[in-house]
Amino acid sequence: MDTNWLNNISKEITSNSFLKQAFDYSCKEPWFFTEFSFLFVFSVFLIFYTFIIKQNNFKKFYIICFSLFFYYKSSGPFLLLFILMIIIDYFLAFLIYKKEGISKKIFLWISLLFSLSFLLYFKYSNFFIQNFNQLLGTSFNKHNLFLPIGISFYTFQSISYLVDVYRNEILPAKKMSDYAFYMTFFPHLVAGPIVRAKDFLPQIINPNVLNKILYKESVLRIIIGLLKKLFIADYLGKYVDIIHQSPTNFSGVENLLSMYAYCFQIYFDFSGYSDIAIGIALLLGYRLKENFNNPYFSKNITEFWRKWHISLSNWLKDYIYIPLGGNRKGKFNTYLFLLATMLIGGFWHGADWRFLIWGLAHGLALIIHKIWSKLFPNHKHNAFSNFLGIVITFHFVALCWILFRSNSFTDAFTSINKIIFNIHLIDFNGFWFSRKEFCYVLIIASFIVFIPPIIKEKFFVLLNRLPTLTWIVWIMISLQIIIQFKDDIVQPFIYFQF
Repeated sequence: MDTNWLNNISKEITSNSFLKQAFDYSCKEPWFFTEFSFLFVFSVFLIFYTFIIKQNNFKKFYIICFSLFFYYKSSGPFLLLFILMIIIDYFLAFLIYKKEGISKKIFLWISLLFSLSFLLYFKYSNFFIQNFNQLLGTSFNKHNLFLPIGISFYTFQSISYLVDVYRNEILPAKKMSDYAFYMTFFPHLVAGPIVRAKDFLPQIINPNVLNKILYKESVLRIIIGLLKKLFIADYLGKYVDIIHQSPTNFSGVENLLSMYAYCFQIYFDFSGYSDIAIGIALLLGYRLKENFNNPYFSKNITEFWRKWHISLSNWLKDYIYIPLGGNRKGKFNTYLFLLATMLIGGFWHGADWRFLIWGLAHGLALIIHKIWSKLFPNHKHNAFSNFLGIVITFHFVALCWILFRSNSFTDAFTSINKIIFNIHLIDFNGFWFSRKEFCYVLIIASFIVFIPPIIKEKFFVLLNRLPTLTWIVWIMISLQIIIQFKDDIVQPFIYFQF
């Protein structure tokens, strides 16, 4: 086993550059769970955490401080903006709770506009300026703006809290420290999952009692997340980046394999982050909800959205689709509300027409599936129809991901055109011999994604039953794989940009 990586870590920890990296912030290079500097600082954090783990107030304050430091590492002075938002939302929630009638609704809208104002300004102002200039021929200057890390996630989290208080589904947090803990909890802070106050606030008062089973589960999730990100997602991402620099220079087969690669890259990247976040939260005594449930094994697009980015899907349903009217105002309005919800979901991902078209495509697909289900309500599913549904759903989602990844509409349509009209089977043979390592990783990713979920569940049950010594062995093997495939430059998690 190669142990040079241990020496490299030791040198990095003891070097001045490491210490500088650990305590400086960079708006352009966010702090990742996969960086040695984070792993080192987090290890020190855990050492002190063990001494106060049974003292809930000290523990809460300690985690809040570390969470604010974690956010500071990625957004620097924008931390002050985040703190201001937390303080204002805390007091507005009490006003919403105490008021009745029209006053209650007015304070809700004030709070929502306040929370959304930061997101709208930093993420969408240049988009509106650019389109306003093109539409009316004006020449307003675009702003040189930095998008604060995680603003899309914690804004939605803030909105869900305020709306739930308005609906009397939860009481406002009694202590500001409880609300601050909920908003700043660092495992999910910058890229989700989007956490609901009604699920998380009770855990602040009564956190999970850590035991051997919980420790094993947390370590398992962290290691799996690191493998997903550093072994599969980042490796496939290198090829995807090459193709999308200029898709017109590559064949249909190369664009097709890039489509598959990005399909797996974004899944393993984001689900890997979610696994690490869930694992770290468990290590601290808190449980975050699952964010993925074998989404590419879905038999239709509706099922896909129940299994992909579950926290966002549920948020859009509960705070956009149902308030608009859901399925209570007739078929036409149901389809209209569904389309509007997916357009908002697409726009949430990015201030670009590509994301709106991506949302539109998924919205139309959901409508078509609803119509199909109503036309054939008694359709019986068998093994072949389920298989066909998985294949069709996967390839529709994969084609839509091209809009997500491409640098422009031109590049996206060029890539799609080559995939549909420029496939030559003989090119697969040449590709296999020229990029065998990439093909191996793509096959491994496909196997993991499409293996039946029940087999995965049995595997994890078996893994949890293994003795501690066996765990040490497979953890060391996993770390060795990660080190071998890890780049010198750590690639950011894809959803950091949203």
